[in-house]
Amino acid sequence: MSHLLAHGHRRIGFIGDMPRIHTAAERLRGYRTAMEDAGIPVEDAWMSLGVTDPERVRRAAEEMLSGPEPVTAIFTGNNRVTVTVIRVLAGHTRQVALVGFDDIELADLLQPGVTVIAQDAAALGRTAAERLFRQLDGTLLAPERIELPTRLITRGSGELPPAD
Repeated sequence: MSHLLAHGHRRIGFIGDMPRIHTAAERLRGYRTAMEDAGIPVEDAWMSLGVTDPERVRRAAEEMLSGPEPVTAIFTGNNRVTVTVIRVLAGHTRQVALVGFDDIELADLLQPGVTVIAQDAAALGRTAAERLFRQLDGTLLAPERIELPTRLITRGSGELPPAD
């Protein structure tokens, strides 16, 4: 979000997964917090959470991209959503900035390349397995909050300026 805000976007849409999924809820919270910290009121029409079914995501993106004041950027909550939004944006003449959470295969080959927030899948798996084994052998007694680092990979789509 800070990346899109730094590139001048003020009407940013968020399309995410089911709100009962912890990571989806956290990404929505991050979206709302970033907008609030920037002093930008968030329109309900700029947020859509639900199943990652392509039809639902397509409808959400199309709604955000239409009307008198469409979004100038979209932040997607996971790679399945990102792929559908790429397809929607391919059919639009107006360029819309896009930043996706989770990297996608061939993201660097698209024009523009897709800017993403990447996670280390191997570290996620290793951490989960270590915790499981500690739980099984009785050495994990209390819940812990673990946050693994992410990194922003800029490829062009998140660096597009607002097209008003």
